[in-house]
This record gives sequence, structure tokens and C-alpha cells, in this order.
Amino acid sequence: MRVRIPVVLAITGLICACSSDPNRPPPENPFRPEQTSIREQRLQAGELYRLARAALESSDFAGALSRYSQLTLRFPFTDYAVQAQVERVYALYRNYQPDEALAAADRFLRDYPRHPHAAYVQYIKGLVNFDRDRGIAESLGFDTTSRDTSSLRRAFDDFGVLIQRYPQSPYVADARARMIYLRNRIAEHELSVVRYYMRRGAFVAAAKRAEQIVAQYPGAPATLDALSLLEESYAALDLHVQAEDARRLREAYLKTSAEAAAVAGPAETAHAPLPDQMSP
Repeated sequence: MRVRIPVVLAITGLICACSSDPNRPPPENPFRPEQTSIREQRLQAGELYRLARAALESSDFAGALSRYSQLTLRFPFTDYAVQAQVERVYALYRNYQPDEALAAADRFLRDYPRHPHAAYVQYIKGLVNFDRDRGIAESLGFDTTSRDTSSLRRAFDDFGVLIQRYPQSPYVADARARMIYLRNRIAEHELSVVRYYMRRGAFVAAAKRAEQIVAQYPGAPATLDALSLLEESYAALDLHVQAEDARRLREAYLKTSAEAAAVAGPAETAHAPLPDQMSP
């Protein structure tokens, strides 16, 4: 044992001397990923974007969404990744994923409020809510005015934000037309509530709801019927002065709003326009 101790000490000293050599290069990390140049990353991101865009234009929305996700994960700091977020909102909308589309739109508008495509994303957000509850019954012409109007009200607000924040946007004209349609639909829904109260003999509630229609939805076709029901409910409550005022107001409304009485259509388009494609 005494003979071996100097040998062990010598070996230990040799190892320490080697490890403390300042001129010795550090060992390479075998787990280090391969480094690619910025140019190579852009080329790869561009190719992945082109595949995603091709899928989008061919209506393969699931395939486009998959590639957009890969693009944002692999190349998160490229212009292609930002463009992918815009087109992903559209793809989610067309793929009938309204909740995901709205979440993606809100996230993009929060992160890039001044982006050139911010107005487009706000427009798509309005379309998501606009189309959310429109089913086959409405397309066949059935009366759907008694349905919940929460999505319609949100769409109205979304288009209002678009017009307010981006007045020069090419989507403003269509947003205005849709807002007229939404106003008329919401007013018709409120009118169905007034009729329900009238059938039940709840004339006070009917009068209050009719007054709200007249005040909140001027120009809507439902306003004329609301004034008629308002006059009728006042008469049933023996409020003859108020009933006469409602009658005169209705006559004046008929004279001044003949053109506004036309029901605006829902500004139908085959589909929302595709976002502008990014140039490579």
C-alpha cells in the first residue's frame, strides 16, 4: 500500500495539471444543435409559408393550419411567422372554429396593433360573429328573429371598432352595410319581445321595450311596428295623450323615412377575401 500511494498522487497531479491548462480548448458539446445561417432560416421559412399558402388557397384549411403552426414554432422571429398569424385567423374562420379564430384575432391585435393587416384581422373578427349563428333555417328564409342576438351584437361592435380605428380601410364600406343589416335584425328581435308582452297583456313592459326600439334603432324597419304597438299599449293603459303622441310620431316617421325603411341585405359575399399574400 505504501508503494502505491506516490503513484496515485502522481496520476492525480497529472490530471489536475491537464484540466487546469489555460491553453487547452474546451470540449465540444455533443448535444449542441446544428447552426444555420439567417439566410438559410429565411429560405426554410419561406418554403414552409408557400406550402401553407398553397393549402389555404386550395381550401385545405386543416393542412394550412398545420403548416402555419409549424412555421410559427420553428421560425418565430421571421416576417413569415407574423404573416402566418394573419392567415391563420382566416383559416380558423373558414374551418368553422369560431372560438379559436376570435382568440387568435385578439392575440394578433394585442401584439401588433399597428400592423398593416390589423384592419383585416378586425374585419375577420366581425365576420366570425356575423356568421356564427346563421344556420340553414335563415338561409331558407325562415323567421329567426326570436333567436339570441348576442353574436349579432358582438359583430355590430366589431364592425364599429373597424370603422372607428381604421376609417381608410377597404373593408369599411362592407362593414357599414353589415352594421345596417345587424341593426335591423336586432331591432326585429326586440320587436318579437314586444309582441310577446302584448299577447300576455303585459302592456307596461311592452311599452317600455317599444320605446327602447324607437330610441336605440332609428331608421330600422321595425321602428314603424314598434310605434304602432306603443300606441296600442298606451291605449290599453288608458294613456290616451301618450297614445296620440305615438300615433303622430309614427305618421311623421312615415313621411321622413320612406327611403330608410328598405331592409338592407346582409352584404353577402361568397366568402371573406383572402389576406394579401406575403412576397418572398
